Amino acid sequence: MIRCFMAALLLPIGSAAAQTVQEYDLKAAFVYNFALFTDWPADTSYEGGTLNICVNPGSALRAPLIGMSDRSIRGRKIAVRSLAAGGNLRTCHVVFLDVADKERWATIKKGLGSGVLTIADDEEIDRDKVVIALSMDGNRVVFDIDTRAARQAGLVLSSKLLRLARMVR
Repeated sequence: MIRCFMAALLLPIGSAAAQTVQEYDLKAAFVYNFALFTDWPADTSYEGGTLNICVNPGSALRAPLIGMSDRSIRGRKIAVRSLAAGGNLRTCHVVFLDVADKERWATIKKGLGSGVLTIADDEEIDRDKVVIALSMDGNRVVFDIDTRAARQAGLVLSSKLLRLARMVR
């Protein structure tokens, strides 16, 4: 599994026409692998036996993530939920933030419980409590990890994941 993840790191994104589709499919694979290489606290609740990935309903990543709903992580089926600031965010295990969440991030993080893997895909989102920050480096997807934010969330990230990060703080 780690070999597939490493191979994804090395894949350049193709032509401009195919870039949008490939970029978000690739980022969805990153989100899946981030969750795969994360350990949640022992007291984490998995209602219905699902691992909930919460994402803005208008996010370009939503459709590729829904396409992964047939997969599971450690015996828990993936479920994609809407990231709504007024909704029940305490059921989220993974929160994916993008440009549409920039203004709402302060409100969203107040509603999150502990044990949430936060992933940002917008360079302008405040990095406070963001565990993993995705970005583009040329035509490649790269990521940075904030281990302090992971510890505060009660998460343990695999050393394999840490070795693949562009930067670990």
